[in-house]
Amino acid sequence: MDLMNGQASNISIAATASEKSSSSESLSDKGSELKKSFDAVVFDVLKVTPEEYAGQITLMDVPVFKAIQPDVSFWVVREILHAQTLKIRAEVLSHYIKTAKKLYELNNLHALMAVVSGLQSAPIFRLTKTWALLSRKDKTTFEKLEYVMSKEDNYKRLRDYISSLKMTPCIPYLGELCHCSFA
Repeated sequence: MDLMNGQASNISIAATASEKSSSSESLSDKGSELKKSFDAVVFDVLKVTPEEYAGQITLMDVPVFKAIQPDVSFWVVREILHAQTLKIRAEVLSHYIKTAKKLYELNNLHALMAVVSGLQSAPIFRLTKTWALLSRKDKTTFEKLEYVMSKEDNYKRLRDYISSLKMTPCIPYLGELCHCSFA
């Protein structure tokens, strides 16, 4: 009887394992369905701290270091534009400026450029009433980040910043690296 119970539990474990593998295969096969179900979930961007956002974005960048991800810029724009009121839109904009600052502190220049690019995009740039609601501190922070990530002089400020890091690890902005290596 003990042998039968042992065999039965092995069979149920094997069945569970095969169900998991088949369910994971079906999940990968139905990526579009998952995306639809994820999009339907209500997510409050303001309930996640800028530090947590920056940390999670940095973790996302590590395994895909060699792949350029325009998705982050699009995501920033989408989240700001989906805010229901002017006040909430300003809060979300401020939140992403703080996230960008944290990315800078983490030396994740790749994700920093994506967030700054999203904030500089035409749909966000022309939100003059939203930008007017930002604190002076947030505006100054964004101007400093814009300054460092500027494309002027072939990203000279960014290259100088990377050089100043010496042996400090960083995730560089890949566009700058690709541009410089072919220039």
